[in-house]
Amino acid sequence: MINNRIIERVSRGEQALGLGLSQPSGELVELAGRMGLDFVSFDGQHSPYPPDVIEDMCRIASGFNLTVTSRIADGEESTILSYLDRGVQGLVIPNLQTRAEAETWIKYSFYAPQGLRSAASFRVSMFQTQQSRPQLYAQINAATLIVPQIESITAVENLDEILSVEGIHYFAGGLQDMAQSLGLPGQPNHPQVQEAYARATEKIHAAGKHWLDEVTESLNLFMHTRAGIGDLLRKHGREPQISYG
Repeated sequence: MINNRIIERVSRGEQALGLGLSQPSGELVELAGRMGLDFVSFDGQHSPYPPDVIEDMCRIASGFNLTVTSRIADGEESTILSYLDRGVQGLVIPNLQTRAEAETWIKYSFYAPQGLRSAASFRVSMFQTQQSRPQLYAQINAATLIVPQIESITAVENLDEILSVEGIHYFAGGLQDMAQSLGLPGQPNHPQVQEAYARATEKIHAAGKHWLDEVTESLNLFMHTRAGIGDLLRKHGREPQISYG
C-alpha cells in the first residue's frame, strides 16, 4: 500500500514531524525513520540534490516508512516528473505566479483523470503488486502533495484564481523573494512583506486550505547546526564570524 505520512497525520488532526536536510545523508534518513519521524525533506533548488541522489534517499526512506518531500528547481514537466518518478511524494515548487501555472503543475503531477502525468516509470511499476494499473495510479495520486510557493506580490494578487485549482491543499512562503518583489530586497520583516502574507493567509484559510508549516513541523539540520555553533562560540567568549538575517 502506498501511503503519505503527512496526509495520514493531518487526516487525524495531528501535525506531521520531519527532518530537513541540505546535504544527502543516508545515515540521517535512517535515524529519522528509526526514531519515528514522519518525513524527510530535501532542497533541490538551492542545494545539491539531483534526481539520482534523491532516488537513493527515497530507497532508504521507504525502508522506514518515511515520506519524502523535496523542493525542486522549477515547475517544468521534466523537473516534476524526474522527482516524482524517483519516489518523492511531496513537491514544493517555487514562485507560483498564476492560475494557469498552477493548472499546468497539477497536470504534470497527477495521473488521469486528475492530470496527465507520464505513466512509464520503472520505479513506479515496482509498487504494482496485486492491484491493477488504474488502482496503482489512484493510490499514487492520493499520496501525492503539490505545494506551490507564494513568494511574490503577483502571486498574492492572483491568489483567488489560484485557490480555485483542484489538487492544491497546502502552500509555502518565501519571505526574501516576496521582499524583492515589493522592491524591498533583504528586508523580509518589512511591514509591507508581513501585510502581503497576512492577505495571503486570509485568502488561503477562507478557501479551507493551509500553509504547509501549519500542518507540519520540521527540524532543519543546517539551521540547528548553525545555532549550535553560535552557542558554542559565545560560551567561550567568541562571536560567530557570519550572520544570517
